[in-house]
Parts: sequence; structure tokens; C-alpha cells
Amino acid sequence: MILEKTGREYYNLAITTLPAVTDWEASFDGGTTWLDGTAGIAGDGTAVVQWLLAGPDADQGAAVAVLATGVTRPLIRGTESPELIVRDAPKIVVDN
Repeated sequence: MILEKTGREYYNLAITTLPAVTDWEASFDGGTTWLDGTAGIAGDGTAVVQWLLAGPDADQGAAVAVLATGVTRPLIRGTESPELIVRDAPKIVVDN
């Protein structure tokens, strides 16, 4: 994902697990803080988990996570299982 410094955009992940896990958190700062994901639908109709992100120069409004310029590698984890599995997610590049 490429996010403009002045933009706000949903970061969507289609996550499949067995058994199904519906409660997900993401960290955009290396695991220091975790934010709850919400259920959403991607443009192609796929069910996703999403987080609203903002670039550092965006009107903050309802943004959940403000990212610095550069590359961010989010961590995701399911929170409703006896296991707590943390995985890297696709990177986000904040640019211009």
C-alpha cells in the first residue's frame, strides 16, 4: 500500500484462519501499541479486516493510526484464540 503524506485510507487485509478468527489487532509501531480492526468489505466485495490510517500531514479527523514518512511493516494478531499468533503484514509506504 502507498499512502500519501496528506491522505487517510483504509488498510484492508483478507485473513483466513481455521478455526475462524474474527477479532484482529494491528500494530503500526513495532508492537508498542495495538489497534482493534473492524470488519469491512474491499472494493471487489471480499470480506476484510480494516484499520484507518493517516499520513503525517493529513487532517487527523477520525484516523486511527498516524504513520511517519517511510516504510511501515505492520504486525497483526488474532485475539480470540487460545493461541496468540503474530505475523507480519504487507508493508505500507508513506510518500509525498
